[in-house]
Amino acid sequence: MTYYARSASPFAPNQSYSEHTTNVLESATQYWVKASRYWRGDGTADALGAIIRAAAAFHDLGKLNDDNQKILRGKNSHAPLPIPHQDAGAAHLFSRKEYVAALFVFAHHTGLPDRGKIKKPPFRDENVEIRKIVDSEMSTILSRHEKCGSPTPPVTSNFSLQTATDFRILFSCLTDADHGDAAQASGEMTCALSPPKLRATERLAALKNYIASLPASTSPDEGKRNVLRSAFFEACFQSPVAAPLTECDAPVGTGKTTAVMAHLLRVAEANKLRRIFVILPFTNIIRQSVKVYRKALVLPEENPDEVVAEIHHRADFKDKESRQLTALWNAPVIVTTAVTFFETLASNRPATLRRLHNLPGSAVFLDESHAMLPAKLLPLAWHWINHTAENWKCFWTLASGSLNRFWELPEFALSKPTEVTNILVPDIRSRLASAESVRVVYPRKEGRLSLTALGDWLATLEGPVLVVLNTVQTAAAAAREAESVFGTDNVLHLSTALSPADREITLKLVRTRLKDRSHTKWCLFATSCVEAGVDFSFRTGVREAASLASLLQLAGRVNRNAEFASADVWTVFLDGGTPNVGVNPAWTISARILSDFLEAGTPISPSSCTEALKRELREGGISSELEILKKYEFSSAFESVDKKFRVIEDNSLPAVVDKALIERIERFEDVSWRDIQNGSVNVRKRLIEKLSVEESRRYPGLFLWKHDYTPFLGYMAGVLKLKGIDKDSYALV
Repeated sequence: MTYYARSASPFAPNQSYSEHTTNVLESATQYWVKASRYWRGDGTADALGAIIRAAAAFHDLGKLNDDNQKILRGKNSHAPLPIPHQDAGAAHLFSRKEYVAALFVFAHHTGLPDRGKIKKPPFRDENVEIRKIVDSEMSTILSRHEKCGSPTPPVTSNFSLQTATDFRILFSCLTDADHGDAAQASGEMTCALSPPKLRATERLAALKNYIASLPASTSPDEGKRNVLRSAFFEACFQSPVAAPLTECDAPVGTGKTTAVMAHLLRVAEANKLRRIFVILPFTNIIRQSVKVYRKALVLPEENPDEVVAEIHHRADFKDKESRQLTALWNAPVIVTTAVTFFETLASNRPATLRRLHNLPGSAVFLDESHAMLPAKLLPLAWHWINHTAENWKCFWTLASGSLNRFWELPEFALSKPTEVTNILVPDIRSRLASAESVRVVYPRKEGRLSLTALGDWLATLEGPVLVVLNTVQTAAAAAREAESVFGTDNVLHLSTALSPADREITLKLVRTRLKDRSHTKWCLFATSCVEAGVDFSFRTGVREAASLASLLQLAGRVNRNAEFASADVWTVFLDGGTPNVGVNPAWTISARILSDFLEAGTPISPSSCTEALKRELREGGISSELEILKKYEFSSAFESVDKKFRVIEDNSLPAVVDKALIERIERFEDVSWRDIQNGSVNVRKRLIEKLSVEESRRYPGLFLWKHDYTPFLGYMAGVLKLKGIDKDSYALV
């Protein structure tokens, strides 16, 4: 008699229990073997591997229940199983005293729980009647498991993991194997090809060739800047490769994208690493960086998409129909957002954690690290960075032109002293800082402005002007308002209200206009998504008061190549009581600190960034939040960490805005995660509910935006037309 692990789907027949458990065991073991090469912590790799093998072998044991089999023999892959299938496997493993494996089976669909809240009996369903049913038939389903020829690993001595990060990495081996086989068995994903290898030595040579092929400078000022960039690149190429924690404080506009990559490739080459991560704060920088890396690192006959993965959506769908849209970390070079990266490290959810086993043995570039996380999340992230450096052979480089050395503050003290090595020698650092000090000045506009007054004042400045505002709503409304001053064709808007595809079109238009030196009377209105890493050079910058680091980053988009003797980067304050000026509470404290610096004449320079962060931590009164998060992590309160560790606390949901893509989804045509990524935006859950935005029937968790959307204002075109919207609730960041 054949027993099944999966019902038939519209695309595939039923999958046998034996096939599924065998596939999951093989894949989970393979994932662990690759990750375990880099394990340096307590316990042997064999002991940890035994945990994964035991969990994989018995994770679906409960599906052998007769009532469950009646469902699984059918053709309705959506039908729920009457007996929760994880209970039997968890109970069996607990009886074998394999407690961690039992926990993994218990959590492989619902997610890792807080260990302190696990109820008695441990790792069992709360329903007493269900437990009685499972216990009464345990011998029967174990016999069926054996007769199916399914794997039965021998009982091993229990090994208790102590660190939550290690739990997550091991758990990810199981969940990726389970979800991956389910997607293939249901016909929703074909068997994936093996990703390319890192081949660090060859890619390093390709990078050097790319740098050598870049065109020569066209002006004396740019030539001087390029001499510094070349010196910076060479310094990174010659940098030390043994230090697991390094920093790079080179100013903006010095070529960190390629120079630090040279350092990372040398580190990977020397330490036999398998992967490089580039972590960036904003999606538009990702696309820009990906283009460079695909030109510079891809070897002949390779597919650029497979070598450099571009991942910047946060949609980790838990529904099996939507799992194919989840992007995994299996390329040799991965460029992703701080949101995706750090919320994966914090997660307890199987669909999100399934990619985490690909992190061990990696070099990680935290570019624009000043903006990677809110201050209250930094201590826990610093713990993860140090733990993976020590125990999983990860090498980290934190880089920013406005670097705050948060690790020097008492709030970040660890049990072991932390040494962070600068990859630049003092002479290069001094030369770079000297060139930066004369490029821009930082005046302040007195008073508080409405959007109308802002537009009128902008017309008096030397253009083109880059204006960065604190909320998506304010940026879109200000751009619409400024059309009456500058003219429709002389105002551009760039924010996360636009889909990645439309942001790319706008970025191209901005770059084209910046090349035309005869056309100066125009403005770009944007949010902080353009502050860091974007290769722009405007004549004047205007920044709504936010933080010192944000102001310094905007300066990197102004007079970037020192085309002028000096340029202005203004700080302005908007009147929150006037129409369409949204409030972003995340900037309240840092804006006040910046205002104090400006009034006191404190130098607006990278040297002040650590002091600004120290004040933000202490004046924000978030010390208790720091301690709560660390307490949750150190007690393995997985669910609590997942809920508390939010990089963007807006509870947003993915919404497709591309009309043609919406039609394809509604016709049940095939779409990829890249299609979703390029044609969607993240919209706050409250706004989704307020506007009754329709959820996709094909992909639960994905929404279909059918209100107004334009390439100029994005989905804010629909929001700004609505009446009676609470501006504070919908001041979209």
